[in-house]
Amino acid sequence: MMKKLKILSILLLSTIVFFSCEQYEQDDYQEYVVVEGYMTAGERLPDIYVSSTLPANSEYSFENSAISNATVLVSRLDDDGNPEEVFEYAELIDQPGVYFPLVQSYRVKPLTQYQLDVVFNNRPEEIRAVTTVPDQVEVINDIPESVVYQSENQLEIVLDRIQQTSDGQNVFVFNSISLDPAIENLTPFYLSVVEDDEDIDINEYVRNSSGLINEGNFEPQPDGTVLLRFPWIGVAFYGDNLVVTLSVDKNLADVIRSQEVQLGGSTLSPGEIPNLLYNIDGGIGVFGSMTADTIRTSFARPFE
Repeated sequence: MMKKLKILSILLLSTIVFFSCEQYEQDDYQEYVVVEGYMTAGERLPDIYVSSTLPANSEYSFENSAISNATVLVSRLDDDGNPEEVFEYAELIDQPGVYFPLVQSYRVKPLTQYQLDVVFNNRPEEIRAVTTVPDQVEVINDIPESVVYQSENQLEIVLDRIQQTSDGQNVFVFNSISLDPAIENLTPFYLSVVEDDEDIDINEYVRNSSGLINEGNFEPQPDGTVLLRFPWIGVAFYGDNLVVTLSVDKNLADVIRSQEVQLGGSTLSPGEIPNLLYNIDGGIGVFGSMTADTIRTSFARPFE
């Protein structure tokens, strides 16, 4: 079996696009506080980004919207939802709006609730969000060194027993990371996309996501393990790839799912664009969590 590799943080939701289901005149614009942070089991506490929205006619940049001098806390909660351990944050001197944990040795625990609190001296908002970190995913089957692209033998990934969190069913995401990203290695679908649009950079597909895979799409085995089949649409490049299996919490799943709807993932009525689902009290953004395990394999050209 190829050696499994641990990735510090794979799922990067670096840009959140904010839409509204109603049409507002510019005079009705309301500013919101935006928070962003991603807990990864086994890793240190994440940096927290604090900023504000900008009017639709303003060019967005985090630097222009960053909020300084906030009080940021992340708490580990007990079974009753009360803070059991509180971690203080400080703002980076050279990066306004970016807050880092003062305790660097602590590691995020799976199947644990964490609460984010953000308050300000010069603003009335009080931000609060809670995430439940999913159970740790671990790939336990032997992974073939090579898999023929779009063959009958789909890449199968078997996960060790996973405990369901209290906030709903387990949701997975596959990320493939190409180790040989070259235009001649693009699989047919992605090659056609690049050839049809000169403005597309192949580097956009070096990290390629399968989208959300709900519990109903995987096969529980009699021994309690879980069988997942890696979708071919997730393969952008032939050659060596890392395949990352992530279990994401409800907060991340809601943001991704609702963003996919906004970007055309479902049929919308004319003029209707639903809001993103934030699960943030007092503001918008995302405070989510995940666990991950990574394997390595090669996707071979058919009949190679």
